[in-house]
Amino acid sequence: MRNVFLFGAAWSLGLGLAMGCGDSGDGDGNGSPSGTGAGGPENTGATCEAPADCYPGITQTDLDGEVMCLDRVRGGYCTHTCEADDACCAVDGVCKDGIAEVCSPFESTGDKMCFLSCEEGDLVPAMGQSGPVDEQEYCQREAGREFICRSSGGGSENRKVCVPGDCGVGAVCDGDAACASGLVCLTTFTGGYCGKKDCALDTDCPADSRCVEDGGATYCYRTCAGDTDCSFCRGSDVFAACRDDVAFAEAGTPGSVCVPPGL
Repeated sequence: MRNVFLFGAAWSLGLGLAMGCGDSGDGDGNGSPSGTGAGGPENTGATCEAPADCYPGITQTDLDGEVMCLDRVRGGYCTHTCEADDACCAVDGVCKDGIAEVCSPFESTGDKMCFLSCEEGDLVPAMGQSGPVDEQEYCQREAGREFICRSSGGGSENRKVCVPGDCGVGAVCDGDAACASGLVCLTTFTGGYCGKKDCALDTDCPADSRCVEDGGATYCYRTCAGDTDCSFCRGSDVFAACRDDVAFAEAGTPGSVCVPPGL
């Protein structure tokens, strides 16, 4: 059984989109290259519960392919079937100007669908940015703070695409319900921080985090290789820094962690 909601006869226009992934309330909110990651995609990549939530103002007959709400990523992902990359942006208004999409299978769905691309040749620098573009920063900037660049899992036709990731440790929160299962919202930090308190060993923490002493207490902090790992699922106003100058609870623990801002 395919793990997608197929478009049916109940297609209706004018339905509003659900709130876009990564809407942290900062920036212009329309996904423009502002470097804020505010808002979410308006068409491909938008959150959805059913196909009717997708592509407002664009009829099914206009699109080259069948509209789908892909439910294999958190929050749903608006897309449509395709045979080649050029089918993804064949209709005016479907794709955001300057942001490429690719046609790829996704895991074992059996369908080729359109996705926001984060392949090397499609990475667009932010205004004033120079040098190589980080693929994770690109997805956060152009799609939303909750998006990551990952493999589509399409086998021999695999592509690199921007999709929502699982926020996990380090996500912004205003209560425990906003965090993944098994995590609590540490409200001692600005913007909140999904994690755990009172760990003693790294093994007390989820796999993507380490036990750190901070301010007389111990917390599970998200591991990172760079700042884009720490801006994932956090707005720029509550940015966490990737640091290696911390007091790990276990002596000799290597690496860096995302340290949240204090109150």
